[in-house]
Amino acid sequence: MGTSGSYGGSGSSDWGAAHDAFDALPGTMATGGGGEPPADQQQILDSILKALADALQHDDFDRGRPPAGGYPLASLLPRLGGEGGGGGPGRVGAGSRRQVLKGASRGAAAVAGAYALRNGDAGQLRELGLDLSALAALQPRAQIARILQAILGDAAHPDDTALRKATAKHVKAVVLSPELPSPEESIRGLVAAWIYELALVELGSQQATTPVAPREMVRKQEWLRSWLTRRVRDIDIPNARRMTVQQFSTAAAKVTGEALRMLRARRS
Repeated sequence: MGTSGSYGGSGSSDWGAAHDAFDALPGTMATGGGGEPPADQQQILDSILKALADALQHDDFDRGRPPAGGYPLASLLPRLGGEGGGGGPGRVGAGSRRQVLKGASRGAAAVAGAYALRNGDAGQLRELGLDLSALAALQPRAQIARILQAILGDAAHPDDTALRKATAKHVKAVVLSPELPSPEESIRGLVAAWIYELALVELGSQQATTPVAPREMVRKQEWLRSWLTRRVRDIDIPNARRMTVQQFSTAAAKVTGEALRMLRARRS
């Protein structure tokens, strides 16, 4: 499930419970009205999401509660700064604490950079160590790569790779889509993708208790991703269209914390 290199997983009881919950999801599933899974399968999916949220909140360096003023932009950027990138400020080593909320802020800073590029906002790009003229001279896919490298830096841990994958999708959408996605849509989508990719890092580090055919595993992953996206899509994000880069990144951390709290509170 997923790709996590040589990472052996956290080995915590929380992640063991998440893995057991995922194992309980059948590889085949009937769909109910409107394409939704039937009620009993929704309960299984909700159980998986609760277990994932429990594990991620317990892992998080900030225990699911971001600093009151958010994370300073300087703490989100690679240590070397500037457009050349460098070592990222993400997770270092298997024994380090997971940066769930801060990771969401880092990804959101990259998405904010993509919006600044689309809007021609040189000032916001400078806050991220990027130059509007230099970016404008590049082809769109090179612009995307430059933004991701400048803000996320090099991946030193599977969590960093997961963050780049979650973030790249939404940076690409902002840079390449003819119709610009709303900031609210981008933040919620980034948060869902980040939680999902972290789940793959951990669940993919363990063997399933019973063998699962590759096609069925892909289905299970897709159901989990889709259900997670549905669960977070209505989280309120006020005034997203008037946010600075700092406010945008702070909002992503808050939405991530709210998503974890919501997923941990089982629906009746």
